[in-house]
Amino acid sequence: MNETAVPAKGDKRRVRQSPNRAAYDRQALYSVLDACLIGHVSFVHDGWPQSIPTSVARIEDDLYLHGHPKSRMYMALTQGDKVCVSVCRVDGLVKARSAMHCSFNYRSAVVFGCGEAVNTEEKPELLDAFTDKLIPGSLPDYRPHLPKELKGTVLIKMPLDDFSVKIRTGDPIDDEDDIDLQHWAGVIPIESYYGEPVRAENMADENPAVFPFPHGRIV
Repeated sequence: MNETAVPAKGDKRRVRQSPNRAAYDRQALYSVLDACLIGHVSFVHDGWPQSIPTSVARIEDDLYLHGHPKSRMYMALTQGDKVCVSVCRVDGLVKARSAMHCSFNYRSAVVFGCGEAVNTEEKPELLDAFTDKLIPGSLPDYRPHLPKELKGTVLIKMPLDDFSVKIRTGDPIDDEDDIDLQHWAGVIPIESYYGEPVRAENMADENPAVFPFPHGRIV
């Protein structure tokens, strides 16, 4: 982890709890974002804090979100309101000798900024790239976008300029006096996998029976 770029005290990006787990470099951020399919977008609407889960995708050095232009979240994003997007992947349960020292192994990131609606000719291509991030390798297997679909979908770009990353790995951290106690301690892995694709019941018989999707563990 890059400890040379720790934000100053009072900076919104600075990790205060367990700062030894913090990272502020782009490669750490990219690795966390690329492992997550869902982000929670936090903003204020009508004086109330909101946090909405939605699909997210990193494309080069920007974070993209898309949805219905009339939703309150996307109205806030298109208006340039300040938001933060948080993501997290839990990799394991950390079981200690004391319940108070149990924890998670995880990878998390928070991105701060303002969204910008993409209305250029690149929009269809970026939407395709978004889909390919969520369902890798599937782009050749879609019909073209309909004009009404492009019109009814807002695509938001957030620059990855203000962010923080926090990662925990390894064994439980027990009190020294508890090390010799006869209680099991260790890590219980939690892993996510792409399973075998299940064919839709209304597919015509002449359609392919198998979808060539890369099964296996999600990074």
